[in-house]
Amino acid sequence: MFRLFDSSYQQMNPILEEGDNILWLGDFTAALDRTLLDSKGIKTVLTVATGLDVAYGEPGINHKVYHILDSETANIGRLFQDTITQIIEGLKRGSVLVHCAAGVSRSASVVIAYLMKTKGLGFQEAFNFVRKKRSVIQPNYGFIKQLRNYQKEIRIGKKEPLQLKISENPQVANGWQMTKTQDKKVSDLNIVGQQAVKQRQSGLLTQPKITSSNSTRANSTLNSKKQFELQKTYQGPQIITYAKNNKLVVKNNFAIPEIKQKSYK
Repeated sequence: MFRLFDSSYQQMNPILEEGDNILWLGDFTAALDRTLLDSKGIKTVLTVATGLDVAYGEPGINHKVYHILDSETANIGRLFQDTITQIIEGLKRGSVLVHCAAGVSRSASVVIAYLMKTKGLGFQEAFNFVRKKRSVIQPNYGFIKQLRNYQKEIRIGKKEPLQLKISENPQVANGWQMTKTQDKKVSDLNIVGQQAVKQRQSGLLTQPKITSSNSTRANSTLNSKKQFELQKTYQGPQIITYAKNNKLVVKNNFAIPEIKQKSYK
């Protein structure tokens, strides 16, 4: 049907490359073309439809059928967990084709759910990504609603704040990046504060330099005071000499006091 209105329509389109293997999304004619499947290295085929006569008499294809109608009331959400598992395991063996009748609604919903679960994308981001690869996709309204609910289930299951997910709105995503940057700055400040505390405890903090206009006079005053400072570590009686008014003065600040013997009568 789509082939009549879109000259660029293809049986199947590559959606995502995982290592050397590719996840494909297509219609039932692609699934029936065994030569095409072998040429693309497809080892797994998932049929997400009912009433399609797709079967493989020869070995080499892992085939699984999920019977579901393209109806807004159909519960496609019940298929997400198993189809995602089949895609993950299938991509380890080779390429994978997910298809329905036209590759528009049912199979597209399954592929979108796979991207949401494994790549952490929101519904709108996953939908846009798949549509860029296969322009004809359009899940029905009921499937879209279930995919949006599945987005909430994934986030609740992971117990992650919504802002930590890739948002459907690019502005929100930018806001998340700004928040993460601010958190990093606060963390850096905490680290600086912790280092200052450690330096204070270990006595490594140094006195800041004087940068005023009278810094030369202040430094000379400090230097002159240092000449008269006594050593803080006591190592026994010490004789300290210094020049005062061009006279040599000898002073013993640590003179041992005279001990007077008390006489007992």
